[in-house]
Amino acid sequence: MHDLRYALRQLAKAPAFTALALLTLALGIGACTAIFSVVNSVLLRPLAYPESDRLVVIREMDLPEFPEFSVAPGQYFSWLEQAKNFETLAAIRGGSYNLTGFGEPQRLTAKRITANYLTALRVHPALGRDFTPDEDAPGKSAVAILTHGFWQRQFGGRPDVLNQTLPLDGRPFTIVGIMPRDFQADSKTDLLTPAAYTPEEHQDHGAHYIGVIGRLKPGVTVEQARSEMNVIADRLAKQFPDTNKGWGVKLAPMLEYAVADVRPVLLSLLGAVGFLLLIACANVANLLLARATARAKEISIRAALGASRTRIVRQLLTESVLLAVLGAALGLLVAQWGTSALLAFAPDTLPRAREIGLDARALGFTCALALVTGIGFGLVPAFQAARINLNETLKDAGRGSSEGRHRQRVRGALVVAEVAIALVLLVGAGLLIRSFARLQNVNPGFQPRDAWTVSLELPEKKYGTGAQQAAFAQQAAEALAAIPGVQSVGASHVVPFTGNDYVLSFTIAGRPPVDPADEPNANYYAITPDYFKAMGIPLLRGRLFNAHDSAGAPRVAIINESLAKKFFPNENPLGQRINITNGPEAFREIVGVVGDVKHYGLDTDTPLQTYEPFAQQPLNFLTFVVRTSGPIPGLPAAIRTAIYSVDKDQPIASVRPLTQLIAESVARQRFAMFLFAVFSGVALLLAAIGIYGVMAYSVTQRTGEIGIRMALGAQQADVLRLIFVQGGRLVALGLGAGLVGALLLTRFISSMLFGVSARDPFTFVAIAALLAAIAGLACFIPARRATKVDPLTALRAE
Repeated sequence: MHDLRYALRQLAKAPAFTALALLTLALGIGACTAIFSVVNSVLLRPLAYPESDRLVVIREMDLPEFPEFSVAPGQYFSWLEQAKNFETLAAIRGGSYNLTGFGEPQRLTAKRITANYLTALRVHPALGRDFTPDEDAPGKSAVAILTHGFWQRQFGGRPDVLNQTLPLDGRPFTIVGIMPRDFQADSKTDLLTPAAYTPEEHQDHGAHYIGVIGRLKPGVTVEQARSEMNVIADRLAKQFPDTNKGWGVKLAPMLEYAVADVRPVLLSLLGAVGFLLLIACANVANLLLARATARAKEISIRAALGASRTRIVRQLLTESVLLAVLGAALGLLVAQWGTSALLAFAPDTLPRAREIGLDARALGFTCALALVTGIGFGLVPAFQAARINLNETLKDAGRGSSEGRHRQRVRGALVVAEVAIALVLLVGAGLLIRSFARLQNVNPGFQPRDAWTVSLELPEKKYGTGAQQAAFAQQAAEALAAIPGVQSVGASHVVPFTGNDYVLSFTIAGRPPVDPADEPNANYYAITPDYFKAMGIPLLRGRLFNAHDSAGAPRVAIINESLAKKFFPNENPLGQRINITNGPEAFREIVGVVGDVKHYGLDTDTPLQTYEPFAQQPLNFLTFVVRTSGPIPGLPAAIRTAIYSVDKDQPIASVRPLTQLIAESVARQRFAMFLFAVFSGVALLLAAIGIYGVMAYSVTQRTGEIGIRMALGAQQADVLRLIFVQGGRLVALGLGAGLVGALLLTRFISSMLFGVSARDPFTFVAIAALLAAIAGLACFIPARRATKVDPLTALRAE
C-alpha cells in the first residue's frame, strides 16, 4: 500500500507524462479488447444451444464445380433412414410469404423447417408450442411460429396472438408459437412454417435446395459421423447414378461452419491490434526510461539510504502496473465505444453480430492484458533504473556514463521495434487497400449506375398459371416504364449480386450423349425482352429477345460469351440448339451471345449463363430492373405506386439500387481494409511519436556536446547531419526488420487479397518510403531544435 500511494503521488506530480502514457495505453488496450470481444463472441463462444458442440451442418459437394452445395430432399430422407450416428437429422429451406390485410402488403421472410428442427437444436418456443409431426405434411402445414422480432414489430408483443390466423399468400395460417428473443435465426426471418415435403420431393435426388443439420449421439465424434456419411454417399451414388454420381458429403461442426468465412479476417485483425498494443507498450517503456533518467538522483539517494535493487524494482513496477490498470480502465471505455462502432460499420453478413459485446471473458481478458502489459513495459525500465552508479549520479556526472549509454541503446532498440511493427501493419493495410481498389475496378458485366431492382414474389393462389405470371410481368413493366425519367424496364427471376441463383444442366444438340451426372451446368435466367437493355449487358452477336418470342413461339435462348467460347470455340453458336432442363424437354435455338456477367461477386469467376424468354418459361418470383436517365427524387415511392396500380395486394420485398447490391457484395473486404487502415494509421502515429521522443531526448542529453561542436566551428548542417544519422540508423534498422517481418506475415492475409500478391513490391516500396518520410519528419523537428543551441548557454549549463 505504501508503494501504491507513492506511485499515485508520482503520477500526479507528472500530469503530462501520465496523460500521454494513459492515452497511449487506452488506445492499445481498448482496441485489443474491442477486437477480442468480437473474436470471443463470434469464434470462441459456444452457440446458444444446449450441447451445441454436438450440432453439425451437412452439405453436399461435387468437386471441383461445387465444393459446397445445398442438399437434395431425396438425399436428406435417405440419410434419415440410413445414418446411425445421429440423434436426429433435420432440414430447413428458405421461403417467403405475402402478408395482406394488415395495412400495406408485406413480403415476409420465412424458414420452412421439418417438425424435428427445433428439437434438434433443443430450442422451444417462448410462448405456445412447436410443430407436430402431423403438421409437417402437405395440406396440413398452415401453421406458423413467429420470431420474437416480427411478433414485437407486427403485434406489439401481445400474447393473445396465439391461435389467431395470419393471411399468408391468401391462405389462413394459425399462429401456434413465439420464438425466444435470443433464437439465432437470420435477423431478417419473420416466421417459421413446416417444410411439408411432398412424396415426390422424398424421391428427388437431383434438385438441391435445402439445408440439413444433425445432432450427434453422445460419444460420437465429427470424424466418425463424416466417415459414415461418406459411406452412405457412395451407396447412394451406386443406387442413383443419374443424380448422385460424383456427389459427396461435407460435414462440419455448426459453429465452424457459421464462422468459416470470417475467421481469417477476425484473426488477422486480432493480430493487427496485438501489434498495435506492442507499439503502445514500447512507447510507454520509452517514456518510463526517460522518466527514470530524470529520477536518477532520487533512486540513487534511495539506494544510498539502504534500498536494495529488488526494492527499487518493486516500486517502479508498482508504478508501471498502476499505469497499466488505469490505462485499461480507460481502455474499457474505448473498447465499449469501439465495439459499437465496429458493429455499426460491420457488414450485415457478419455472423452472430447480435451476440457481440463485452462479457466476463472480455473483462477478464482486459484485466490480464493490463497486468501483462504493465509488467511488460515496466520491467526493462525498472531494471535499467536499478543499475545505478551512486558516485556518478550523486555528483550529477552521470550523463555520459555507461549506464546512460546502455539506456540509450535500449530506447533505440524499442524505436527499431516500433518502426518494424508499424511497417508490418502498414504493408498489410496497403495490400488490402490495393486489393480493394482492384476489386472496385472489376467490370461486373453490366452498368449498375442509375438502375434499381424491385423484387417480389407472386402468390401461387392468385397467379397459379404461367399465363397469369407473364401477364403480370408485362403489365408491371409497362407501369414502371411510365414513371417520368425511366428509360427501360426489364425483369428476371434472379439477378446478380442478390445471393440467389438458379443452376441447371444443359445439353447441346448433335453432341455425343454424356452421363446425366456429367452434364455441364449453367446459371439460368428467365427474362423479359428489355432485361439486357435495363441491365446494360452488351449484345456481342445475334439478336436479343423481343415481343415475338411469346409462349407459343419457337423456343429460343441466349448464352453468355464464356459458354460460347467453351462449347463453340471454332464454330458459330448462332443457330445451334441447346436443351436446358427446365420444364418439358425441348431444344432452344441460340439466337444471341451476350457479355459475361459476374453473378456471385466481383472476386468470383464468371459462371456459364443461359437466358430464356420469361414468356416461354414464366415463374412466380421475379426482380424488375428499372433504368433511369439520372437521379429521380422519390423513385422508390413511385415504383411502389406503379406496382400497386397493377395489383394493390402485391407486396414488394425490396427496392434497391444496383450500386447498393455491389457495395454489399464487397462489404466484408471494405470492413477488413478499413480496420487495418485505422490500426496501421494509429501505429504510424505512435511510431512517429516514439521516434520524436527518442530524438528529442537525445538532443536534450547531448546539448553540451552540441554546444562544444558549434563552439569549435560546426555548422547547422553538421548538427542536422549528426542528429539525422543517429535517427536514420534506427529507422533503417526498423525498416529492414519490418520488411523481413512483412514478407513472413503478410502471407496470412493472402486469402483476403484480390489481384494483388502478398509480396507486391510496389506496396512494400511505397509503404517503406512513406514510413521513412514520416520518421524523417519526426527526426527533423528535434534536429532543427538542436541547430538553435547557443554554445555559450550550453557550456555555461555544463
